[in-house]
Amino acid sequence: KLVERYSLLDPDKCSLKLTIRPMDAKLHSIFAVPLITRDIVEKKPHLKGSYQKIEKAFADSKSYNTVKKMTYDLADEIGEADAYRRTVIADVLLTCSEYYQLRDSSNNSLLLDIDDNSMEDGAEEEVVVHNVRFEVTTEKGEDGSRRIAGSWKIVDLDDLLEGNVFY
Repeated sequence: KLVERYSLLDPDKCSLKLTIRPMDAKLHSIFAVPLITRDIVEKKPHLKGSYQKIEKAFADSKSYNTVKKMTYDLADEIGEADAYRRTVIADVLLTCSEYYQLRDSSNNSLLLDIDDNSMEDGAEEEVVVHNVRFEVTTEKGEDGSRRIAGSWKIVDLDDLLEGNVFY
């Protein structure tokens, strides 16, 4: 909400006071993307959208053989060294209590939002629900029987990056 309202302002002429307190979190969805990771796509940018291409090919042809061939081609392109990696993506609904003030730095006046509201000093915090997308890369453990997870990272907030999809 705050980003949408003030995206056109010059950040050098404003000061922001922001407090965000998480209150609750609910897992909305979680899924795994086999074979491909964000760092693989960074090394091989032509692989971006690989799964969307496979999905479109199936929608157009209804051929499982086409999907199978494209999947094998993708695995070959990724290579054996990275073929056991996958990305896990989780969408979480995060309920937060938020307080913000945006002031004009030149005169310290409080800037109003699009509804002519402002958060004066001492105002009540607002309860806001954010959609937060996390992802983590996992690899096969040395014994081959378990997976080792990296660190979870936030890759999108409230769809500002339209999901930040790479696969």
